[in-house]
Amino acid sequence: MKEKVRALPAKPGVYIYRDAAGRVIYVGKAKSLKHRVRSYFTGQPGESPKTGRLLREIGDLDFMITANEVEALLLESTLIKKHKPRFNIMLRDDKGYPYLKLTDEEFPRLEFSRRTAGDGARYFGPYSSAAGVRGTLRFLRRVFPIRYCSEMKKKPCMYHHIEKCPGPCSGNVSKEEYAENIRSITLFLEGRANEVVRGLREEMKKASAEMSFEKAAMLRDRVAALESVVNAKQTAVLGDGADRDVVALARDGETACVEIAFVRGGLLTGHDSFLMDIQEDRTDGAVTAAFLKLYYDGSEAAPGEIIVCAMPDEADLIAEFLSSRAGRKVKLHEPRRGVKRKLVETARENARQRLEDEVRRARASREERRRLTTALTNRLRARKLIRRIVGFDISTIQGTNTVGAAVTFQDAAPDKDGYRKFIIKGTGRDDFSSMREMTARYFRRVKDGAEPAPDLVIVDGGLGQVSALAGGLADSGYREPVTAIGYAKKSGVSHVLGESTPIVFSPDEEAARLVQMVIAETHRFAVTFHRKKRGEKMLEE
Repeated sequence: MKEKVRALPAKPGVYIYRDAAGRVIYVGKAKSLKHRVRSYFTGQPGESPKTGRLLREIGDLDFMITANEVEALLLESTLIKKHKPRFNIMLRDDKGYPYLKLTDEEFPRLEFSRRTAGDGARYFGPYSSAAGVRGTLRFLRRVFPIRYCSEMKKKPCMYHHIEKCPGPCSGNVSKEEYAENIRSITLFLEGRANEVVRGLREEMKKASAEMSFEKAAMLRDRVAALESVVNAKQTAVLGDGADRDVVALARDGETACVEIAFVRGGLLTGHDSFLMDIQEDRTDGAVTAAFLKLYYDGSEAAPGEIIVCAMPDEADLIAEFLSSRAGRKVKLHEPRRGVKRKLVETARENARQRLEDEVRRARASREERRRLTTALTNRLRARKLIRRIVGFDISTIQGTNTVGAAVTFQDAAPDKDGYRKFIIKGTGRDDFSSMREMTARYFRRVKDGAEPAPDLVIVDGGLGQVSALAGGLADSGYREPVTAIGYAKKSGVSHVLGESTPIVFSPDEEAARLVQMVIAETHRFAVTFHRKKRGEKMLEE
């Protein structure tokens, strides 16, 4: 490690720390890689607890040189989103926050997306609620009909016949008319719905004067739909008509909530809140800086001014980064008094309320999960607390496209990083031989250290499934004792590996609830994978 640090160039770039297993645990950017990375290993007094923990876990170092510090910041943000290092400040999300994507095509489409890409498309977001984004997508498609299909057809499809698509594939709509719909959608998503309403009103008056009453009625309906949304959420807060975002945060231990309010044309047009995983010793400026980088990366939506509750660390660099993303100058401002300060305090109060709700829910969830885990441990008379549970299931139709699925629960909650898919390779057409094959393959990985050893394995089925699991364990060569049960959903009877007397769960006991949760999630995951493989097979044929 010392040799690597000495060999680092004194150039801007990104450094990447990995643990002994090769997992990325921290990503940072530097004006000088040599000086920044060397500072971690000087052992200076006053070193933060977070840095101390990080240093103890560093197993390897990697780096990437960039042209300048802003480019390093952009790369840092991309790598943090990709690797989700646990020592970085992170937006809390499982799948990635949702965006609305306006494609770069002759006749663009508006679609839901979980990630941004350098494909020329325009992305709006991120948003905190996937349901809200889908609702907005449905609303905009209804008010401003645009194409649904990913490929232009040679003739109108079903969506055109049910009047949900204007039919650009058949020439039923001009490029100019379609482009006007796209412009209205863009203005709406930028928070400029009032401009859209004014434009539609002018069009409506013109159509009425020209006696195009059908078109005027259509425009009237669009205006009514937009006004029902606009009037419900817009409030005048600033009189200068400028666009701003207001960012404020509240924090509790290692969790922070950041509230962002959107002011467009002097009107408060909406707000959103995001939870972040942080380290307690990080300052408000560090948390604000991390949020601005993560939120605006991949988005063109940064307005000319961002009002913050705490000036971010390296504010000039962050402002330069935001300006490069927006394509115009972006200013950061921390107000001390006046209307802008009141906006910050309102946003902070919203963040505080959301955080309190989240902390309360998390506490209740932890208590319930602890109760379920303890109940199952006691019911099975396990020698240690059952924390890591793996569920196995097989999905097939008459022996075709057979797949297996393994899901992991950690402390009574799904651990998506532990989900595994198996394409069954054997010639057996029954569930038992498939279960045996999957078990053997999974526990070979456990034996080799590629998977943590589970405290409990649950299979969907009865004695036959448990016997198949026992055969798979023998085939794997794994010799450590394994606690496993097969759960029959209808009867609640669970056969225990290595025991002649089964356990009968009553439907309402807490131990059964946890077993049922694992079985249901395993079945869902297996069936979803099977449908995907079956669909791929049908396309090949």
